[in-house]
Amino acid sequence: MRKILLSFTIIVLSAAEVFGSGFSSLKLGGSARVGAMGMACTALADEGSVGYWNPAGLTILNKKDFVFSVNRWVKDFRNEFIGFAWGDRHGGVGIHLLYTEVGGIQQRIGPSPTPLSLFSAHELIAGVSYARRIQKKISIGVTLKMFYEKIFIEEARGLGGDIGILWELHGGWLRLGAVLQNLGKTGKLRDQDIELPLTARLGLALPVKFLGARWNFVVDGVKERGSPFHLHWGMEYGWREALFLRCGYQTGYKNRGLTGGAGVVWGRYRLDYSYMPLHSGLRDLHRFSVGIGL
Repeated sequence: MRKILLSFTIIVLSAAEVFGSGFSSLKLGGSARVGAMGMACTALADEGSVGYWNPAGLTILNKKDFVFSVNRWVKDFRNEFIGFAWGDRHGGVGIHLLYTEVGGIQQRIGPSPTPLSLFSAHELIAGVSYARRIQKKISIGVTLKMFYEKIFIEEARGLGGDIGILWELHGGWLRLGAVLQNLGKTGKLRDQDIELPLTARLGLALPVKFLGARWNFVVDGVKERGSPFHLHWGMEYGWREALFLRCGYQTGYKNRGLTGGAGVVWGRYRLDYSYMPLHSGLRDLHRFSVGIGL
């Protein structure tokens, strides 16, 4: 089993370098819109993936919203995210699923010209969110998560959760959010410990209208256990609520920084795209999302 895990580690070493370790697919969730804005979403809270980022934001959604997102990166890698949220000024609920698969991993017992077989590694994270407004301008929310990982024939499961708060200032045009993510514990994968990426986020969102257009400015401070502090920021420009241009930046990472993308809206339907160039010879990350306002 140790040699199989070693082969798997070599195959996905670049993924771990970019996104971290221990259910690193958690950094791939959400929509292409959020990805284009530097993954700064702690206080943005206005689409179907809100429960994934900060469950307290469900109270300002004021609608039902669904989003489906796919990531395309290296060969034999697939990642999909589904999120649904339903909220009003009093409270809200949300669900999300995040699935990641790395295929084509070679099984070898020792050095050999050909592998014994090929196998896949899988990660599945499912979450259910709930939020309530506790004061006129303050909301809190919680998310209960289930974690599942399988490599070859070995499996591990776990339970965890998030807890978040959102504070609306100056009539809602300025929002502050904070969330503690991935509290919990998983079982061992055979004899290997799996540590959840406990993460604290503090975010600010400034949604404004000027020059005849809608703008969103967002910034998040992110601190993950065992990693340095990172700053994520993003900006969105919306022309006539139909065409959107986005950009962002993430500081302190060795292999990623700039993000960008665009989106179009037709009635209650949305189509979004994000692009993240990766350094050190890694293939760039492309993300596509479809959203529906229900």
